[in-house]
Amino acid sequence: MTELDAPIRAATGRPPPFDAVLVMGKELRRDGARARRELGARAAAAAAAWRAGARRIYSLEAQLRGQEQSGSRIVAGMLAELGVPPAAIHLETCTCSTREEVVRGAALFQAHGVRRPLVLTASYHVARTAWHFADVGVRVSVQAPTGLWRFASDTERKWIRAGEPDAQAIRDETMVEQALFTAARLLRPLPRGLRSRLEIHAGWGWRRGS
Repeated sequence: MTELDAPIRAATGRPPPFDAVLVMGKELRRDGARARRELGARAAAAAAAWRAGARRIYSLEAQLRGQEQSGSRIVAGMLAELGVPPAAIHLETCTCSTREEVVRGAALFQAHGVRRPLVLTASYHVARTAWHFADVGVRVSVQAPTGLWRFASDTERKWIRAGEPDAQAIRDETMVEQALFTAARLLRPLPRGLRSRLEIHAGWGWRRGS
């Protein structure tokens, strides 16, 4: 039996700290190689979470402009490579923005009775993701892949390490995050449903591919 053959449970016998995982997407247009490494880190952390007790992994990103394949299918392929069975992966190709992933993810958590959701994304994206989930009234744990290090196998740790953005990438991505965060906050006075629709439509207009 290998380290990826079956889920594991904490030695204490207590339930795991999460029962499902949402892997946030990452568009490939600006730096495709780095983006794939980041998705690999998120997939590795999600695989570690599954082996630690999470019963389902969600991957929702659509095929975005300039991509030959949806981010969600890329993640699903990586999860399969890491030994996660198809039955544990909930794959959709429907979201084009953080807001849309949050809205759809929150709906899936509710529909499937998820009580302890874990959301995985890059460190520079954690704050905005958590803000959006709070805005729709859903309590989640949002973590970077390194947050699952203690559950990860050697292979998963290798992927997580390879997907860590360097200092320049963090500076560049933080500037983008600050701009998007500012735009989201400017919409805050609007009713929640209206601002969600505006952000989702903006995401489709900016990122939607074929």
